[in-house]
Amino acid sequence: MKLIAVVLGTAALVGSAVNLNHTSTRQAVKNDQPIFVQEIPAGYRDWKLVSVAHEEGQLKDIRAILGNEIAIAAYRAKKSIFPEGAIIGRIAWYHVPSEENNKVFGREQSFVAGSEPPWYLQFMIKDSTKYAATGGWGYGQFDKEGNPAAESNMQKCFPCHQALKDRDYVFTRYSP
Repeated sequence: MKLIAVVLGTAALVGSAVNLNHTSTRQAVKNDQPIFVQEIPAGYRDWKLVSVAHEEGQLKDIRAILGNEIAIAAYRAKKSIFPEGAIIGRIAWYHVPSEENNKVFGREQSFVAGSEPPWYLQFMIKDSTKYAATGGWGYGQFDKEGNPAAESNMQKCFPCHQALKDRDYVFTRYSP
């Protein structure tokens, strides 16, 4: 009888240890997943134009907002919630006066894309499972060399986008 109790007790301890190890391994994998977009989506320069924007203040840039086919289809269908796999990209350049054009016009009225700012590329990727903590969207920012922004910069994205929860956290409206 004692032998059976020892065998059962040992089996229970081994089972608990295996379960504990499996659980902590699962959590380690989950915690090791990047919480921000770490790679520039392939082919983004071939996506369709969603709209353009101009930011003043400290940013002083001009932007082209692009969407992959999934995002464009959602925009055109006037969906209030974007489907899984939708990606919205933004390319930014400093907003600078065009001296050449302004000579022709005789006054400062023409502006062009200047050099790339540190926030050159930004992306939002819809993956409700992977990015559940940030409204189902993953955010990424890259400089002109393709290097991702520091995580401290990326932590600023979702707080701004939260104000647009009723628009699925998306600032840009479609400009057909």
